[in-house]
Amino acid sequence: MTVELGDHAWYFDGMISMDKNIPRAQWFPDSNPAVPTDYQEHGMEIFHYVFHDNDTILRGQPHMKHGKGSFAWLNNNPGNITKTNFDFGQYSGKLNWHNFLIFPDRQTGFDAIGLLLQSDFYVDLSILAAFSKYAPASDGNNPAQYAADVASAAGVFTSTTIRELDSSQLEMMQNKIESIEGSVEGDTLSYDSDDLDQAIKDLIA
Repeated sequence: MTVELGDHAWYFDGMISMDKNIPRAQWFPDSNPAVPTDYQEHGMEIFHYVFHDNDTILRGQPHMKHGKGSFAWLNNNPGNITKTNFDFGQYSGKLNWHNFLIFPDRQTGFDAIGLLLQSDFYVDLSILAAFSKYAPASDGNNPAQYAADVASAAGVFTSTTIRELDSSQLEMMQNKIESIEGSVEGDTLSYDSDDLDQAIKDLIA
């Protein structure tokens, strides 16, 4: 098999790219470079595959607004956790778009949210301060609203520190984070599925 567990690939019209981003300049040379989502009306023909265990390939269209198969789902990373020095059970050295970690299963990715929040980087911060780091405005987030939403889900104030949360409150917060990050299901395929495009079959042969 050419790919390793945790690898990912973009597919369009028989072409494959294992870059983090869709290679627009190569696939759509006439697209407007100032418009990141200009796929020259071919967006629905582009698919993203993530290769997990020997029975599971996840396929989605995370580049499309409201497309099925979001990055959070494809990467088994419901918290959309990005590159870190911590080992939370993610595939070692595997990063997807925006440096998102890729996990072997959803539960490991879900547990990683709690482990990250309880790490030294977050545990003594208030929820408001914690989510200014977790979901910074520089990434297009509204940290204050994010903090208010997760605090409300846990039944606490945004001034509450992560350390003060009990296990039940932390889990409620993790569930809310998964909802905010948008874990949208796509297609689950086997490695021998007839629904795989030939270029993908060639990649895993």
